[in-house]
Amino acid sequence: MYIKSIVLEGFKSYGTRQEIHGFDPEFNAITGLNGSGKSNILDSICFVLGIQNLQQVRATNLTELVYKNGQAGINKAVVNITFDNRDPNTSPLGYENQKEIVVSRTVITGGKTKYLINGVSANNNRVHDLFQSVQLNVNNPHFLIMQGRITKVLNMKPLEVLSMIEEAAGTRMYEEKKETALKNLEKKDSKLREINAMLEEHINPQLEKLKEDRKEYTKYTKIVREYEHLYKIYVAWDYCQTEELVKKSGVEKEAMKNNFEEQKKLIADLKKQLVEADARIQEIEKKMDEDCGSKLKEIETELKSKQVTEAKFDTQLKNLKDALNEERKKQADLIKNLKEEKASLAQKEKELSNSLKKLESLQTIRDKDNDAVVTAENHFHAVNAGLGDDGEEASLAAQLIAAGKDKKAAETEAKSLEMSIKHTQVELTKKEAENKKVDKSYSQDQVLYQKLESEVQKLKADINKLNYQEGQYEGLLAKEKKLNRELSTYQEELESIFARFPQLSFDYVDPIKNFDRRKVRGPVCMQMEIKDAKEALALDVAASGKLYNVIVSDEDTGKLLLDKGHLKRRCTIIPLNKIRGTVIENKLVQEAENIVGKNNVALALTRIHFEKDLTPAMEYVFGNVFICPSMTSAKAVTFSNVKKRSVTLDGEVFDPAGTLSGGSMGNRGKLLAEIAPLPKLRRTIDEKQLELNKLRVEIQNARKLKQKYDEMCEQYELKENEAQLLKSKIEQSTYHKQIEEFQKMKQSLEEQKSNLAACKEKQKKAEKLMKELEAKTSKSTRENKVKEAEKAVAECKKRAMASLEKFNSFQGEVDSLKMEIEGILEGLPACDEQIQASGKTIEECEKRLKEAEEKQKEIKEVVSNLVEELKKQKGVLKSHSGEISKIGKEKESMNKQIANAELQMQQLEHDIKNIGENSSEANKKLKLLLEKNKWIEGQKKFFNVPNSEFDFSSFNPKVAIPQLKELEELKEKLHRHVNMRAQNMLSSVEEQYDNLLRKKGIVYNDKVVIENVIKELDQKKKTALKDACKQVNKDFGSIFRTLLPGTDAKLHHPSGDVLDGVEFKVAFGNVWKESLNELSGGQRSLVALSLILALLLFNPAPIYILDEVDAALDLSHTQNIGKMLKMHFKKSQFIIVSLKDGMFNNANVLFRTKFSDGMSSVSRTVQKNK
Repeated sequence: MYIKSIVLEGFKSYGTRQEIHGFDPEFNAITGLNGSGKSNILDSICFVLGIQNLQQVRATNLTELVYKNGQAGINKAVVNITFDNRDPNTSPLGYENQKEIVVSRTVITGGKTKYLINGVSANNNRVHDLFQSVQLNVNNPHFLIMQGRITKVLNMKPLEVLSMIEEAAGTRMYEEKKETALKNLEKKDSKLREINAMLEEHINPQLEKLKEDRKEYTKYTKIVREYEHLYKIYVAWDYCQTEELVKKSGVEKEAMKNNFEEQKKLIADLKKQLVEADARIQEIEKKMDEDCGSKLKEIETELKSKQVTEAKFDTQLKNLKDALNEERKKQADLIKNLKEEKASLAQKEKELSNSLKKLESLQTIRDKDNDAVVTAENHFHAVNAGLGDDGEEASLAAQLIAAGKDKKAAETEAKSLEMSIKHTQVELTKKEAENKKVDKSYSQDQVLYQKLESEVQKLKADINKLNYQEGQYEGLLAKEKKLNRELSTYQEELESIFARFPQLSFDYVDPIKNFDRRKVRGPVCMQMEIKDAKEALALDVAASGKLYNVIVSDEDTGKLLLDKGHLKRRCTIIPLNKIRGTVIENKLVQEAENIVGKNNVALALTRIHFEKDLTPAMEYVFGNVFICPSMTSAKAVTFSNVKKRSVTLDGEVFDPAGTLSGGSMGNRGKLLAEIAPLPKLRRTIDEKQLELNKLRVEIQNARKLKQKYDEMCEQYELKENEAQLLKSKIEQSTYHKQIEEFQKMKQSLEEQKSNLAACKEKQKKAEKLMKELEAKTSKSTRENKVKEAEKAVAECKKRAMASLEKFNSFQGEVDSLKMEIEGILEGLPACDEQIQASGKTIEECEKRLKEAEEKQKEIKEVVSNLVEELKKQKGVLKSHSGEISKIGKEKESMNKQIANAELQMQQLEHDIKNIGENSSEANKKLKLLLEKNKWIEGQKKFFNVPNSEFDFSSFNPKVAIPQLKELEELKEKLHRHVNMRAQNMLSSVEEQYDNLLRKKGIVYNDKVVIENVIKELDQKKKTALKDACKQVNKDFGSIFRTLLPGTDAKLHHPSGDVLDGVEFKVAFGNVWKESLNELSGGQRSLVALSLILALLLFNPAPIYILDEVDAALDLSHTQNIGKMLKMHFKKSQFIIVSLKDGMFNNANVLFRTKFSDGMSSVSRTVQKNK
């Protein structure tokens, strides 16, 4: 199969129809000038063969293949190629019987394309299959050899050369299949991973969960059955019990009514006997009153009178003490005020001193500004008079001469300095050369010193990082000692209070192991803090002896303490969880406040501080009593509509029952007053102890820090001494002295340069001054100077006025401060006088207090004597009261009997009422049970029948009720979470699981098959590749010898294995070259061309296209290409584009192209005779 003719119409540069006939079956050449369209013929062939990479035909889209992109009235490109198909051995598959094959391709502007095969429309794939069946795959065109292909082959690496041989041998197809198989293998692996992931992440967990759900569901159904069974038995038992209760209630109720009537009769008899006993007692008391009643009344009357007097003296003594304390407090406040005044005076005096200094500074500024005004005015007058700027009597001419002298002196000094600088620079250069000869030992010492200095600085930084100050540890020890002393003092004070009041201690032994002592809070008086010490007595009385009651957290703790705590004294326990105090209602408190005023009544509970969790206990002790300052207010509150107990500050108690108690209180009230500081003291001890514990931790840390600090300081001192010694050695060395001398000279040079610059500046200033003085001689300059001087005077006066105002303002502040100091000084003597007067008042109060104490002592003795006398008289009465006591005991016995009978009646009445209610409730319950459980009517006859479903002999309601409740809770809990569809869902998921396992087996088997196919392909590839290399090597040498006589070429395997790559070897004569670099450019091109042609010869295509492959070849080599093609490629058609005579002159048919009038044309020449 070969090309017979090509028809071009509108394709690229061929605008008009061009028919190219007479292609030679073997060797055709196309030549022409550059740009004439010779390569477009090759592009047209590729176009028809169905090329997809348009860059190979030098276009970016199909529209560019149309003549002038369709802009010249031609909107389509058509190429027809006629193939001779007479040789069936080279015919495409399916076209063996056709003598000619005409393939046409048309592209329309816009990119639409169409194929025709023998006039019949065909698609892309059909055209590709046609040409691929005869080795003409245009998208992998080994039959198409472009100019750059030669260079590309020359630069190929061994593996790339091997890939060309693979392509020629057809093993690339193996690779493609292998790649396809590997992709399939990867897909199979991916599918396996996907299946495994599905199994592990979804199916298996879902299976496990559903199995668990099924278990839960089974458990749920079992529990439901158990619950229903137990529920029926319980309902049957409950029904029987309720029915029995209804029957018994009537009998019990009748018996209780009879008992009630008997108790009622007994009470009537006992009350009659009590009346008789009271009559007998009255007769005996009348007789006793006649004997000694009057004397006892006299003693009691006198005792009450004396107790009232004693109470007055107590009140007077208390008022005197309060007055004395108030006066002492007043004196202390006066002394404190005096100290504050003196401190304020010192502060004011200090402020005055600072202010005077500032005032002096302002005065200096003011005087300076005034002097500036005078100077400015003098300058103004001098300029106005034609004198110098400084206002002196020197003329401008004299100033000009002086400026000239200054300039001359500056120039002379500058020259001297320049010479000195030059000399110093020369010396410096010499010294610098000497210093370059570094002393080796000096350098070593210098390095060592820098190292030591670095270590010293590091140690210093490390010491600073420790954050430890010298003496810090000792300071902490001193602080600990001080805290210990303070804590000891506070503890002694605390122990002193407990020693004076041992009843405050509540000692006990832990009743059980690991007993929590925090549950025992202690006595009431230890858990409260009074707000005002004056109320101590009132609160003591209000507590009614409950101050020593012990507060515990609960009744179990109290029981343990009483039973096993080994308590040393009797005590009352207040359990916080059980105690309930009665607190006066807010409306009653407000009513009491309205009666006597808010300041004259307060709830006792509000006059103490206590912890919130102790509220029940404190309400129990103080919640139902008022505190009033006087008897009047207490009486008014108690006997009004409020009707609550009240206590005065002096201890009198008013009870709404009509009683008043009080008088001498002895030591009552002292306890609360004495222990008032106790809570604060205990808090202080706790705070100090906590502070001490923290301090001890700090001391421990500081001890470690100090040890480390001392060690590091010792190292620091050693290193620093070592560094100082080395520094001293360095400084005393000759080399160091040379360096110092060099530095001094350098410094001197800098100073000289600085002085030179100053001289230059001085010279410039002198020159400038001379110019200014010369300019001043002119009239206009003088007028300007007068204006400037006048302006300067105005500015100076403005500044002077501002500084004067500032001075006067601050002078006022200083005067105000002086007046304040004078006021304080005037007030100090008056304060001293008040302190002295207070001292006298205190002495007078102390004297009156002493007198009152003596009177109080006397009255207490009188009261004590009267109390003794009263006891004697009561003893006499006691001897006459035996019979009354006997009758009283009889009365007490009868009262107890009455009380018991009344209590029994109340109980009977309550029981009768309860039985009636219970009977009614039981009937309602029976009715409700029947309504809720319809099955009772049908199965009631089996209730409590032995061996039946409702046999109650083994039924225990105490066990059944909790069990029933537990089963119900479990049933409800499971009902909320159990999956009712678990059984069906499990079957579905198990089916899915089996399906996935089956698929997994199929995929795994496919994977094994693919792996075996890959192994088989690899083996076939290796065999085919070895055969291909052998044949290509033979043809490669033969073609190269034809192209370049006297030479040889072969393919070489560097590693010995063909799969590791192939490289070229060339011989001239019998000498094999080590590298192609030893060859000329043309010779290397021949090697590449030979290999390409050898590869083409291995699996020949019917048509080969060569585009200027001879560009880099010599003329002689070009001629040999033609000979070689005729010799080796007798069954293939070659179409070659060339510009060299040696190439196209050997062609059988030569086509010449030319470009005229914007279009290409072709002419044909036959050269066989040549």
